[in-house]
Amino acid sequence: MPDSHPIAEQVRANRFAVGIGIVYAALGFGWILSSDALVHSISNDPGWLLAAQRYKGLFYVIATAIGLVLLVRMGYRRLLAAMDAARSSELQVQDLFQRHPKPMWVCDTGTRAFLQVNEAAIRDYGYSEREFLGMTIDDICPPQDIAARDAAGRGAAPGQDFAGSPAGSEIRHRKKSGEIVIVQVTQHSVPYGGASAVMIMAADITQQVLTAQALERQEAQFRQLHQSLGEVLWLASPDGAEVLYVSPAFEQVYGRSAADFLADPSAWLEMVHPDDLRIARASNEQLKSLGYSSCEYRVLRHDGSVRWVADRKRMIVDAQGAVTMIGGIAEDITAVKERDAAWALTQGELERMVDQRTAELERVNVELEAFTRTAAHDLKSPLNGIVGFSHLLQSRYGQTLGAEGARMAGHIEQSAKQMATLVNDLLALSRVNSAEIDLQPVDLVPLARDILAELALQEPARSVSFEAPSSLIARCDPGLARSLLANLLGNAWKFTGKTDPSRIRLRGQITGHGTEVEIEDNGAGFDSGHAENLFKPFRRFHSSTEFSGTGIGLATCLRIVQRHGGQLSIESMPGAGTTVRFVLPPAKGDGQPIAEQAATA
Repeated sequence: MPDSHPIAEQVRANRFAVGIGIVYAALGFGWILSSDALVHSISNDPGWLLAAQRYKGLFYVIATAIGLVLLVRMGYRRLLAAMDAARSSELQVQDLFQRHPKPMWVCDTGTRAFLQVNEAAIRDYGYSEREFLGMTIDDICPPQDIAARDAAGRGAAPGQDFAGSPAGSEIRHRKKSGEIVIVQVTQHSVPYGGASAVMIMAADITQQVLTAQALERQEAQFRQLHQSLGEVLWLASPDGAEVLYVSPAFEQVYGRSAADFLADPSAWLEMVHPDDLRIARASNEQLKSLGYSSCEYRVLRHDGSVRWVADRKRMIVDAQGAVTMIGGIAEDITAVKERDAAWALTQGELERMVDQRTAELERVNVELEAFTRTAAHDLKSPLNGIVGFSHLLQSRYGQTLGAEGARMAGHIEQSAKQMATLVNDLLALSRVNSAEIDLQPVDLVPLARDILAELALQEPARSVSFEAPSSLIARCDPGLARSLLANLLGNAWKFTGKTDPSRIRLRGQITGHGTEVEIEDNGAGFDSGHAENLFKPFRRFHSSTEFSGTGIGLATCLRIVQRHGGQLSIESMPGAGTTVRFVLPPAKGDGQPIAEQAATA
């Protein structure tokens, strides 16, 4: 690019030339005048005067020639130095233009054609230098932007911005690949080849613009969300003296416009119910001391209504811990308070009703228990009479009754005995529900052996194998434990009556859940898919002709286990025996399994 010569330099050159002319004229006149006087002062001889006049002019010519040579030589050397400096400066400017990191172009102001392009423009836009030099500035702008610019009258008219936009503005460029980028352009007028041109530089700000647009969208969405929420969201200066933002819900909650709060940050405090002012002010003090606070108070609105508000505030700090603002949320919790009050009222009423029903149920249970005992006692006397008289009838008048009469009398006696057994079982079940429980460590193995010994005395002809560990401690009531084992072992003894050999096994261990006990037999068994019916009174899975019983025993066992806080389950298959498992709560210090030391009775 050619260098420019400022006007000041031209004025300086003109002055220098005039100065040289003036000096040359002064020296000439001075020489003419002084040389004549010098010649006459030396001699007035005509010959001397003639020779002096001849050589005086020659000397002047030679002296001025030498001075001119020196002057021209000095000027030429300065000119060469200036040309070298200009050439060096032009190379530096050219190198700076080519190696600048941002795209740059030199364009003709008339045709808008590219005259020169730097390496960054070639690299970023994808066009070669040859392609650029055959294009105009409009060729790298989207067509719709050019049409919009022309429609707005912002073309490249004289005195307007060359790019058709204000200097430093954001415009769009299109690369060779079709990618649209947003750039910020700067331009300067420069001479180029004796003509006027414009140097343009473009800085890609696409990412910054997109980021700013995304932030604007998020801010708009955030503000829209705030305005749609029922909670009051607000921001204030660190000292709370100025409200920076408050959502429209302020009017819904406090009954005053958001503009009132923006104008007077203490407007919310004026709405607080007088009885709750202390709570609201204390929350402000807590905010100052701890950096956060939360409280609940009532507000008394201008329409006379009272609303409950949950108020939460927090100091917002920067990375250095300095408070930048205060933020808060105020939520209308009136509906929650009303629901809680209604629930408390309902809960109190329910508790009263439950207490009343419980008292009634306890009274009914006491009456029912008394009735059961009385009825059982009243039933046992006639039943015993029936059994006794039936026995006397058979023993005294057996020959008179004959075989059929004796058989019928035997049925009467047997039925009376079964009825008496049922009454006793019902009494036992009633005692389980009402008896006081005395929990203590009980060894179940000796109890089980005593019960089986009693059963063996009733049927001495039977041979039953019994396996049990040497000891099995459970935390239970001794009397109820004996009743539980009597029923379970009695069933095992009864249902193995038709199995040879008969086997009953007692096993157990102490775990974190308690004492787990298992009684297994190889008796008749049943379908355990309906095992839940066995725990209901009077439910049986075998007919009375196969095995005797009242159907009360397992119901009694379940009640005993449940009163201890345990669980009872049964597994069985027809012809494969039955396994009964129950768990009793653990005793203090239990937790290690008991080794099963089986012993055969």
